[in-house]
Amino acid sequence: MTTLACPACRAILVPDARYCHRCGRAVTSAGSGERTAWLMAWSLVALTLGGIVYFVAGKSSAAATPDMANVGSAPSGRAGGVGGGAPPDISQLTPRERFLRLHDRILTAAGQGDSATVTRFAPMALAAYGMLDRFDPDVRFHAGTIHVRLRQYPEALALADTIQAEANDHLFADLLRAEVAEARGDRTALQRSRRAFLAHYPEQIASGRPEYTEHRTLLEEFKREAQ
Repeated sequence: MTTLACPACRAILVPDARYCHRCGRAVTSAGSGERTAWLMAWSLVALTLGGIVYFVAGKSSAAATPDMANVGSAPSGRAGGVGGGAPPDISQLTPRERFLRLHDRILTAAGQGDSATVTRFAPMALAAYGMLDRFDPDVRFHAGTIHVRLRQYPEALALADTIQAEANDHLFADLLRAEVAEARGDRTALQRSRRAFLAHYPEQIASGRPEYTEHRTLLEEFKREAQ
């Protein structure tokens, strides 16, 4: 009986073998043609699968892009912004700037009656607040105004207390208590907060706190209402 050996690795093959059991080399002309056909077929399958994977991966990548990295109609300042649409771009901001940008978006939406946007962004903003490494009266006041929009009045009043504990007679504590009282429809508490604000106003403004300068328009508007 004629012994058949693989032309590549010289392994001994069984009669009529088409492929080497050791290296996979085709050992007959018929086998070589069939192997070529199979290789072409599998190459076509691989190309088809590769195209499908590329398409699916591209779609998944686009869907996985977080909304907060999108460039939306970002407000030009702390007091502005546009409700609805894409979220503001906060991907390159510091934690404090990120919190304040979300705060501005929420208050703008609340002013426009857009409760859906308030509900959507408030948890993000409060989570960003909780990640800050420093809690001064300014950020506490802003967190308190978010709680007011969510009707979380005890939380807002607690922040007013912490503001006053850190800085006695701070105007933001009076202002935040007034916001809670007005939201609750408590006229007595509102008048009490307004009187406290007017009593503290001259000395506090004279202190030159930077947050008073930044929010001077807000403070003067509330002063006119209180008077």
